[in-house]
This record gives sequence, structure tokens and C-alpha cells, in this order.
Amino acid sequence: MSTPLVTDDLSPALADQVLTLAETARAADGVAPLSEHTLLRVRHGAPSGSSRFHLVVEDERAVGFAFVERLAGEPDSGEIVVDPAHRERGHGTALLDSVHRDAGPDGVRVWAHGRTPQAVSVAQEDGWTAVRELHKMRMPLRDIAADEAGGPWTAPELPEPELRPDVADQVRLRTFVVGQDEQVWLEANARAFADHPEQGQITLDDLLQREVEDWFDPDGFFLATAGDGRIAAFHWTKVHADGAGLTDGEPVGEVYVVGVDPDWQGTGLGRALTLAGLRHLRDAGLPWAHLYVDGDNGAAVRLYESLGFGMWDTDVMYAPPAAGDRQTPS
Repeated sequence: MSTPLVTDDLSPALADQVLTLAETARAADGVAPLSEHTLLRVRHGAPSGSSRFHLVVEDERAVGFAFVERLAGEPDSGEIVVDPAHRERGHGTALLDSVHRDAGPDGVRVWAHGRTPQAVSVAQEDGWTAVRELHKMRMPLRDIAADEAGGPWTAPELPEPELRPDVADQVRLRTFVVGQDEQVWLEANARAFADHPEQGQITLDDLLQREVEDWFDPDGFFLATAGDGRIAAFHWTKVHADGAGLTDGEPVGEVYVVGVDPDWQGTGLGRALTLAGLRHLRDAGLPWAHLYVDGDNGAAVRLYESLGFGMWDTDVMYAPPAAGDRQTPS
């Protein structure tokens, strides 16, 4: 078992190796081990002091990788992946121990995407415990015969988005304009997700990086704007060209982010914009839509279930054992 290398940045060669490693693990496990945010950090780098990269390198090739994002006033948030051909050698344990030892003042927590048996086993054997769940939900956008996702599936009705008369008089629905709406959207996002440790801290650089991704489409980014120019609510959709594990390569949609300004909560804007985005994805001919929602956000889960979404999978965040219970990798 190798001792991980810890660094604030990756060379282009190492970045390419990490991207290849992540894709190899995704193909083997059927679930992406690294989030989009982490992959963007690998490709584009991270602001100074905001991230740490941990690597296990054998024969000049990355076979294990962990990424940790430093969040102000929150525990570090990490992700780990080990090459399927190099598992059962202690690399996962070494990476867990490395991010634990390198943690900021508020500690660290690590995501296991899809609750793969390997990730759950490593976390539990090393005394890490589940502290947060992120549910993945899915909904057919068209009737689907039995396929790799099970089935058959019947697509629910998606009614026209309707606003209450008093709300309709105060906002207008439109789509995002690149070069115009970035700052006002960042302000709305920060207000809508003030208590969310990841989404609420999105920066202008983070947004601009997403705007140049192949999947970005402003026509699928819906806004409800108030008379003073502020964004009252928004729904950002995304199309996954690779099928996101729902299909064998046919593109699928995602309810990427839905946010409502606190001043506009309870007005029905979240539901209306969600419907607008889902109808957009359906009209594009996509077979599925999926989304992520925090396990403790019961109101959002009920909203999505009322629209026709069902539970699909769950990501789990683990916290390390207390100092006295710490285990040392053998």
C-alpha cells in the first residue's frame, strides 16, 4: 500500500490520469465516483487554498484519488476513487486516512456515490459513520418498455406551469441570458441556498466553467424575474449525453438545480419552474429525467413525488471516527 501524495494542484498529466481513472471506475461500478464539481476542479484547477488532491501512484500512474473541498465554517467535503484493478490493496483506507489527517479545523466528511459495496465496506471497516444522505430520484418522460432500467414505465402527465394570479402579476418567466444574468443569478443562488454547504458557495468562476461545458444550454435554464430585476426562482436543467446510468448511451435529462428566494417561498414558483424544465426536457425527446435531493428535505421529496419521481439510489456522506477511535491502516 502506497502513501498518498497530497498537493494543492495537479499537473496536466496527472489531471488526465485522474479523469481516466474516474471513467474506468464509472464503467466498472455503474455509478460515477466523482461529482461534476470535482471533475471541473480536476480539469480547471481550484482557487488557492480551496482544495486538496490526494493521489496513490504506482508505476507512474494514478490508481487512487481523493479530492477535498475546503468549505468556510463547514467540514471539508471529499470524494474517493480507486482503480478497480487495484482494489483490495488498502488504497481506499490509505486515502481515507490521508484526508482525515489533512483535514481543516472543522474536520472532513467523504461521499460514497451510489453506496457501492466497496465504498461502504471501506468506510465501515475504518469506523466512519453515515451522517448525510443525498437521494437520487428518476421519472420517465415517455412511456418506456422493459429495458435495462426495469419497467415498463408509464410517463406521468406534465401540466402547463401555472402561477397564482397575484404571483403572475409580479414576475415573468424567461430563460437565462449569457453575459447578462450571471451576477444576479449568483445572488439569487446564494440566498436560496444560504444553508447549503456546497451549492450556496458557487462562485462566478464556477458558473463560467459550467457555461463552457458541452452540456450547458441557456434555453434550458429557466428564471422567474421580479420587477426589480432580482431572480425570484430558477430551474437549471442539464442533459447527460452518456445516459447517466439510466440508459445505454441515450441522453437523459436532469433537474440540475431548483432554487427559490426566501422572500418567494410558498408562492408555487418552485413547482411551476420545475414543470417548465421537465416539459422542456420531454419536448427534447429525452426518455428520462433525474435529480438529487437531500434526504432530510422532506418538502422537496414530496414535491418531486407529486410530479411523478420515484426513488432510484442514494449517495451517503461519511464522517470519521472520533480521535480516540481512530484506526491506522495496516
